[in-house]
Amino acid sequence: MIHLSLFEAEYYDKKEGKKVQCVLCPRNCVIQPNSLGNCQARKNIDGKLYALGYNRFTSVHADPIEKKPVYHYKPGTSTMSFGTAGCNLHCAHCQNWNISQISAESNNLIQVTPQNAIEMTRKNRCDTIAYTYNEPLINWEWIRDTGKLAHENNIGNILVSNGLINSKPLEELLPIIDAANVDIKAFTDDFYKEVAGFPGLKYILQNVIKMWSEGVHIELTMLLIPDYNDSPDEIKQFSQWVLNELDENVPIHFSRFYPHYKMQHVKPTPVDTVIEARRIAEEEGLNYVFTGNLPYSEINTTFCLNCGQTLIERVYYNVKIKQLSKIGKCKNCGIQAPIKQ
Repeated sequence: MIHLSLFEAEYYDKKEGKKVQCVLCPRNCVIQPNSLGNCQARKNIDGKLYALGYNRFTSVHADPIEKKPVYHYKPGTSTMSFGTAGCNLHCAHCQNWNISQISAESNNLIQVTPQNAIEMTRKNRCDTIAYTYNEPLINWEWIRDTGKLAHENNIGNILVSNGLINSKPLEELLPIIDAANVDIKAFTDDFYKEVAGFPGLKYILQNVIKMWSEGVHIELTMLLIPDYNDSPDEIKQFSQWVLNELDENVPIHFSRFYPHYKMQHVKPTPVDTVIEARRIAEEEGLNYVFTGNLPYSEINTTFCLNCGQTLIERVYYNVKIKQLSKIGKCKNCGIQAPIKQ
């Protein structure tokens, strides 16, 4: 039982027999009375849909912004991170499965109102709020309310998401989203269907393009899993899509897979595979390609494209701003870098 006040969800339609249809994401779940949607965060109670994650969280922490990972938006700052429970994908390799694959009905969640979030952000001297850890968009109403309040208090909003949402609710959020890292699980629908549980790639790519076109700072992450999504052809196709649909300066993060959840039988990604993915992406014309879960700090340095000077040096989450001015220009040659301070 939930003892906190329930918050009625947006984006649903009432059906006969007190059924409801959630239209927040492309799953468009038809939910029976007293039942949960696929994401386990939205529940039909007596013919009304409720957002169970509103004000209720599994994870609250101040993080380096680079941990999201976000490298070219407010580099070297901290972000106040909030995650609740549930997800509209069910990835067999999920690293946060203990919160993403549980119901938001759980009683042991932390209560955080939008105003509480602002207070915590200030107390921890963070410049931004990150909606992260599990899939944040299933807690759409809290993001909307907190994000508006954040902007009123000169605090930025960062979305760390799988990108699976319908176009109308996404469009309503865009005015308050400053930066987003979208996790591209793979560049094939077969992977999404077989490993993530829903063939949603086309919706996700459309949403990334929409966010980019509306001025949201975009970064993309792809976790490379041996023999699943790490082929040179797939990396090439993904890189070409970024180049053609977005921009050559969009930061891309290729991360090394380690066995998790239901994919304990899969070996860690060879280091050479991650390095090769970076090489392919750069060869296709992408300028800022980084790697994750590797012990090579020089790979995660941002250089000036014009003169080659180090703008930002990263050693794990230790960040040093080098030749980057406060207005985002290279101190050596004066060229404006594609970095939002």
